Amino acid sequence: MSMVQQAIEVSAPVHTVYEQLAAFENYPRFMTGVRQVTSIGADQTHWIMDVDGKRREFDAQIIERSPDERVSWSTMEGPLLAETITLRPMGEAKTQIVAQLEADIAFLMPSDRHGQESLNRRLKADLTTFKGLVESGVLGGRPIPHGGASTKPLGLLPGADTPSPAAVAARIRNRNTPAPSPGAGWDTGVAGTARMGGRTAGADMWGNGMINEEERG
Repeated sequence: MSMVQQAIEVSAPVHTVYEQLAAFENYPRFMTGVRQVTSIGADQTHWIMDVDGKRREFDAQIIERSPDERVSWSTMEGPLLAETITLRPMGEAKTQIVAQLEADIAFLMPSDRHGQESLNRRLKADLTTFKGLVESGVLGGRPIPHGGASTKPLGLLPGADTPSPAAVAARIRNRNTPAPSPGAGWDTGVAGTARMGGRTAGADMWGNGMINEEERG
């Protein structure tokens, strides 16, 4: 497992930044390798990713959506992929984003010999893409669903440190979560995990940080 952290400052109010990060349907716009994210419940999302040219599907639990403060999520089963994003207002028109990403490198980037370094570069590129989309006004205006995940940190006391993605994932994996629906596996032979037609492990795999509409089809 590898965990990386990056921070970036965005020229936008904290509420604007939070709205876009809390709407997981936005993630394919800036998170490389992510093809689609759809809501399957108040606290859960279904992800479709391109990993080395292969289609991967999984369900993720939304751990926290604290308005204007923090967004946290983790895969429910299978290889670990978890992220905690903390927002810090820097005046009325600027926001600092601190993102911690933890991933199973061997699974996520099997052909990459510099997994930790590549993961760090990818996170930086994704945040830079997100910054550009928000500041240009391209990303914005999506309403945030009400209810669902708790708006308070899980198990945190005032002044406590932000939990790492690993800690977040551990909480999820220790719960009694329902089994994933058929076809929601990690390409382990179950239906619905076939290789995506015509895709190769090109530059969009943790590379340029941006998936355009033509690529997403």
